[in-house]
Amino acid sequence: MSSDDSGAQDRRETKAAKHLERARAGGEAPADYDATQQATEDKTARLKTLRLAKEKADKGL
Repeated sequence: MSSDDSGAQDRRETKAAKHLERARAGGEAPADYDATQQATEDKTARLKTLRLAKEKADKGL
């Protein structure tokens, strides 16, 4: 009977470990999304500044 208890304990530990891993991964996903979004916004702003500067320089010629 103790082997059944041991197997049940192993399953509970495995299930708890998987649950914790999913929770950690779920917490990282929004941070990754936010970082990607911020990088995109930064790049867009930089490119817009360069485009406006080029347009201004082209107008001056």
